[in-house]
Amino acid sequence: MDKIKKNDDFKINKTKGELDESIKRRSFFKFDYLKTTFKKEIIGGFSTFLAMLYILSVEPDILSKAKSVVEGGANMNAGGIFVATAVSAFIATLVMGLCSNLPVGLAPSMGLNAMFTFNIANNGIGYEGALIATLISSILFTIVSITKLRAILIRSIPHSLHLAIGVGIGFFIAYVGLTNIGWFKTSGGIPSAELSNFKLNYPGIILGTVILFGSVLLYFKKFIAPVAVMMLGGFILAIILANTTNDQAVQESFKSAKWVGWNYDDFDGVWYNLKNTFTQFGNTNIWNKPIIYVSIFIFVILNFFDATGTLKAINIEYNRITGLNTELTQKSLIIDAGATIGGSLLGVSHMSAYVESCVGISQGAKSGFANIITSLCFALSLALFPIFKMMPSCISGAATVFIGTVMMKSIIDIEWKKPEISLGAFLSIIFMITTYSIANGIALGLMGYTIGCIGTKKTKEIHPLLWFLDVVFILYFIAYAFIQ
Repeated sequence: MDKIKKNDDFKINKTKGELDESIKRRSFFKFDYLKTTFKKEIIGGFSTFLAMLYILSVEPDILSKAKSVVEGGANMNAGGIFVATAVSAFIATLVMGLCSNLPVGLAPSMGLNAMFTFNIANNGIGYEGALIATLISSILFTIVSITKLRAILIRSIPHSLHLAIGVGIGFFIAYVGLTNIGWFKTSGGIPSAELSNFKLNYPGIILGTVILFGSVLLYFKKFIAPVAVMMLGGFILAIILANTTNDQAVQESFKSAKWVGWNYDDFDGVWYNLKNTFTQFGNTNIWNKPIIYVSIFIFVILNFFDATGTLKAINIEYNRITGLNTELTQKSLIIDAGATIGGSLLGVSHMSAYVESCVGISQGAKSGFANIITSLCFALSLALFPIFKMMPSCISGAATVFIGTVMMKSIIDIEWKKPEISLGAFLSIIFMITTYSIANGIALGLMGYTIGCIGTKKTKEIHPLLWFLDVVFILYFIAYAFIQ
C-alpha cells in the first residue's frame, strides 16, 4: 500500500489514489484560488439547503391550489409538485455548481409561484395552461439571456421600478401567506379584506403567527436558516397536538399533521400533472383566452427581473464576504434561465437562483462544490415526503409571509422624491395587492411612470420599448374587459 498521508480537510488518513482524486476535485473547484476547504464547502452547502428548505412545503402548498382545466373541480397534485420541486432543485443546483463553480442554489421562485396559481391557472386556463405558459416563456427568456435583448430590457425600465415590482410581489406573497395562516376569509380561493372566524381557526393562527415572529427575531439575531428552525419547531408541536388532542379547532387547523405511515403513492402525481398538461397543447379553451398570451409576456418580464436581481444581489454579497471581485458570467445567467425550462417540464413554476444562498456563503461556501452538497440534500428529501406532506398550511404560510417581508426591504431604495417614479411605484405596489394580480401591478406601474414623465415633461427619459409595453398593456386591459 502507498504511503498514507493526512488530509487537512477531513482529518482522516487516505491512500495515494484517494489523495489524487481529492486533489483533482480541489483543482476542478479552484479551492486554492478561492482559499476554501472541503469542510467549509460542506458546511456552507448544507446551510444553504436549510435556508431553502421551506420551498419544499411552500411550493406544493401554493401550486396545489391551482385548478385543472381538464378535470372540473380537481387541483394540481401536491405529491407530484413536491417531487418535481425536489428533483428540479437537485438538477438545477447541481448543474450551476458543476458548470459555473458558484455556490448558488436554485429552486421554484417565490412570487412567481403565487402568480402561477392565483393569477394564471385560476383565471380560466388551469394549471395545464399555466405550465404551458411557463414553458414557452422560459424558452423565450433563455433566448433573451443569450442575446443583447437582456441588456435592452434592463435599460428600458428605471431601476426604482424594478425595485417597486419586487416590493409589490413581497406584499402580494405576504398577503397569500397571512391567508394561509388563517387571518383572512377567502371567496373562491381569493382572500377578502375581512378577518376569518377565529373561533374555528385560532390554533393555526396562533401557531403560524408565533412561527412568523420567531423567524423575524432569529433573523435579527443572525441565526442560520431562521425560517427552517421555527418551521421545524412548529411542525413538531402541530404533530403532537393533531395526534393527541380531540379539540375541534385543533383538528381543523392541523388535520394534515396526522401520521398515516410511510406512503409514497402520491409520487404518481408527477405523471398525473404532466399528462394533463402535455395533452392540452391543442386545447382551444386555453388558446382562446387572452390571459395565456399576457401571462407568457409577463412571465418573461418577471423572470427576467427576478433572476437578474437575485443573481446580482448574491454576487454582491459573495464579493463582500469572500473579499473577491468576481462578476456574473454569461454561463451562470444562461443556466439560471435554462433551469426554468427543466422545471416546467417536470411540473413546477419558474425556477430562480435563491438569495438564501448567501447564508451558505456566510458559512464558508465559495465554490460549486457546496452546490453538490445542497443538491444531494434536495435529492435525499424525497425519502422524507410522507413527513413533508403532513405540514399544515399555517406553518408554510408563516414562511411565505417572512420571505415577503424580506422582499419589501428594497422599498427604502425607491426614488420616492421623483413624481414620475413615485406614481409608477405606488400604482405597481397597490394594484398588486388590491387586484390580487402581479400582472396588473406591473401594467399600471409602467403606465403610471409614463404618465408621470408626460406630466413632468420628461418624455425623453422614456425608453422606446416602454412606449411599446404601454400599448401592449392597454390592449391587455381591453381584452380583459371582454373575458370578464
